[in-house]
Amino acid sequence: MNELSAEYIKAAELDRRIKTSAQLAQQSLYDMCMGFKEMRDSRLYKELGYSEFNDYCKSETGFSDRQVYNYISIVEKLPKELVNSSSLIGVKKLTLLTKLSEDERSELTENTDLENTSVRELEEKVKQLKIKADKADMLSGRLDDMNGICDRISKQRDKAELRIRQLEAEIKELESRPIEVAVETDSKEVANLKDAMRRVDLDWSEKYSKLEEDSLKDRREFLQKAEQAEKDKQDKLSQLREELDRTKAEYEKKLAENAPARLVQDDKAIFKAYLSTAVDSVTRLVDFVKEHNDSDNYGLFTQKARQLADIINSKLEV
Repeated sequence: MNELSAEYIKAAELDRRIKTSAQLAQQSLYDMCMGFKEMRDSRLYKELGYSEFNDYCKSETGFSDRQVYNYISIVEKLPKELVNSSSLIGVKKLTLLTKLSEDERSELTENTDLENTSVRELEEKVKQLKIKADKADMLSGRLDDMNGICDRISKQRDKAELRIRQLEAEIKELESRPIEVAVETDSKEVANLKDAMRRVDLDWSEKYSKLEEDSLKDRREFLQKAEQAEKDKQDKLSQLREELDRTKAEYEKKLAENAPARLVQDDKAIFKAYLSTAVDSVTRLVDFVKEHNDSDNYGLFTQKARQLADIINSKLEV
């Protein structure tokens, strides 16, 4: 058996470190996002000498305002299990998912391999989902308008029927008058009332027929659009399922043909990553305090720094 070359050993070790760091970064992402949110909401950055949250982010983390608020949006709009998913999908994809509703996000994640889908492909899918949602909102608004028309038709019909009953009552009252009452006058009033009743009935019939015709036309158009939207949805779902099945098959084939499975993270590597981050943060904190030794807050800075050391010691005590 050939011995492994030095270059191969170096490549394997680098690959292990990359995967371990990636797993650690994914596990720490949710905590970092929650940390930014808590720092902003509780205004704890003021305890560190910053008057504005944005100033704290730029000076202490190196992140831009847009990046930080994207991180906060991730924990505000996405479930923890999705952020901590074993699929290393990245912050850009998580940020895209925050633009969707819960139902839209569920539909997308169920039919998409987020890890193997590019950011551009995911942007297109999010765009299509938003277009479909806008169409659904438009159809829903149109249906509300149709229901409003039906309500107005019903009210106009009730009003017309009431007027007809009033005219019929007046006619009966005039017809029941004694004979000695001026017949000519009564006849004219009866004729006028009957003519008014015919006009009301005719006007109502014309309006009702026109409104009913418009309502039926709108309903047909709505049903046609709804059927087409459902057909488009089913076609898109079929395409997504086929794409998912094809991607899964290719991925399983690669797993069967290529190198061994991912290495399980080891505790020592994770500890070293955490320790390196902590040492860097403490070093920067001490440098900051030293640089502000002539500040009015110098006493507060040194007190808080020593309290940090005491907290670490107390946490490590058994």
